[in-house]
Order: sequence, then structure tokens, then C-alpha cells
Amino acid sequence: MIHYYEKIDSLKDFKKRNDQLGILERNVPSGANSFFKKINQISFSISGKVVKSKAKEDIHALIKDELPKKILYEPFYQDWLIDMSNICKTFCTMQGEKSISFWLGSERGCKRYHVDMVPFRLLVTYAGKGTELLPDHAADRDAFMTGKSNKYIVKDVNAIRYMNKWDISIFRGGYEGILHRTPDSALNGSSSILMRLDNKSFLENIEKINGLS
Repeated sequence: MIHYYEKIDSLKDFKKRNDQLGILERNVPSGANSFFKKINQISFSISGKVVKSKAKEDIHALIKDELPKKILYEPFYQDWLIDMSNICKTFCTMQGEKSISFWLGSERGCKRYHVDMVPFRLLVTYAGKGTELLPDHAADRDAFMTGKSNKYIVKDVNAIRYMNKWDISIFRGGYEGILHRTPDSALNGSSSILMRLDNKSFLENIEKINGLS
């Protein structure tokens, strides 16, 4: 139940479908690998609200004090900002919302196969290995539901696949969603940069739980 898209604007229709996962495969742009080598040894976790009408400005405001200043003057930085802002706008359109919850970071820690208990989640791996996917036919969903470890959840290791760098993936949340996790390479300290987008209420709920609002 994976649907492949050919252009970014088509992703807005994912909400109307019943697929577990929507994927837009993309080529890595020229200059991307050299740019991310300059920041992939930096540990960072950036989160905040991004408004559709000023997505590029909001993302820059969140990032500018968290990354080295010299990075902001790299020519590719503007390309990256434009890419992230376009994806945020598309996700807002799909959600029918004016803003979304934005997270960008180098720290990934989802070791166990899981589903996201949110309506929809968008992921893009800009550096490092992409999200690990376990299709339904290769998974023991009963083992997953009863809290067993990965070795019991995986029925066919040969069916495991990975998202490619720069591919855009939208996951349908809930227990019927596709099982996925952080790949071992990212868990073991290899450089990784991931963008995660959620419904606008996602960060608000976290702040309420942590007593920040």
C-alpha cells in the first residue's frame, strides 16, 4: 500500500487516499553532498511552527541561531531553504491548515519498528541513510502489537527497504500504518539530517505535556 508520486504538487492528494505511505522519489541536487558534509558532524535539534504564507522566513528564523554562521552564507543554503519551505507549503495544503509543526535534526532514536500515532507525518532525509521500512507481508503485526522486539517482528529480512536521500515520504499514522524505524547506521552515530513535519497541534501538545504552555 505504497503510492508513488511524480511531482510534489500531487502529494496534497495523499489525504484522500487509503495508502499507508506516499513517496516522491527525487534526485540529490548538485552541491548537496558537499554542503551537508560541512554540517553533518554537528549535533542539533530544531523545532517550531512554520506558517505556510511565510514558510521560508520561519524556517530560516528557526535555523539561523542553531547552525554555524558560515553555513548561512553557503550558496546551497538558499536552495535548501527553498526546498524545505516548498515541502512545508505542500504539507499545509494537504492538511488543509495554515501552519504545521516543523522539526529538523541530526538525532534519530527510533530503534524499534513502530507506527506514528499522528494523522500524517512527512519525512525527508537530507543526509545519511533514509528511514527503514518493513512492508506488511514481511511483518508479524501480532508481535508488534504485543510489544515484542524487532527480531520477532521481522519475518523476512530481505523485504526490508530504505527511503533514499531527498525522497519525500508521507506516512499515514495509526496502527494500520506501515512499520518503520531509524536505520542502524543513524542509531550508531553515522551522520544524519532529517526533516519531520506534523500537524500544527503536534508541538503544542508536547508543550502542554511538558508544562511549557
